[in-house]
Amino acid sequence: MAETCSRSTKLIVTALVAVVIISALTAFAYTSSNAALRSTAQEGLKSTVGVMATGINASEIQGLQPGDENTPQYLAVAAKLRTMRSMNDHLLNAYIVRVNTTDMSASFLVDDLYPLDPSGSARIGQADNSPDKMEIFAALSGPTASPVPYTDSWGSFMSAYAPIDDSAADSSGNTYAILGLDVAANDYIASTTTGGWIIVTGIVSIIIVLSALYVFGRKSGDDTPKVP
Repeated sequence: MAETCSRSTKLIVTALVAVVIISALTAFAYTSSNAALRSTAQEGLKSTVGVMATGINASEIQGLQPGDENTPQYLAVAAKLRTMRSMNDHLLNAYIVRVNTTDMSASFLVDDLYPLDPSGSARIGQADNSPDKMEIFAALSGPTASPVPYTDSWGSFMSAYAPIDDSAADSSGNTYAILGLDVAANDYIASTTTGGWIIVTGIVSIIIVLSALYVFGRKSGDDTPKVP
């Protein structure tokens, strides 16, 4: 009886160890896979916004004041942003913001949703209170992207930012404004949360191991010499 109990205990311990190891390896593979996808998506966003920013000349947006949304200057820039954004179906919005490093504030300058969506677009001078404001300020020196999706008064997004130089023709190295791009948070999460097959493989592996241990345990019990 003691030998049978000892064998059962060993099988249970072995099963638990196997489940823990397989689960840990599965979780690691799943996490690593999604981390790689997130990094790729962020780099893609930064590359896109960086290229688009070079297409905007500071002279096109200089002098814009609150109330200028319907001027030819504003409408031309908004249309240009929409044209560039239309090259990627996943982009929801393109906009330009000015930042003030003195008080760490940011305000919208151009929103490409205007005049197509007046109620859903930001006006000149409207404060940009995005939770990832630090990324906006970091974009003064180069393209950045939100570390994780965020939610603000406009919705839930993943964003990327890049500097608009004060002179595209003869760069002086000074940033005049920041270009921002938004993608839907749900789209970003869907594209960076994959690898369901990894979880399935892990579950199947656990089932196989437990089944094998069960069969082995039954067989070992059957092979035990019977005591007369």
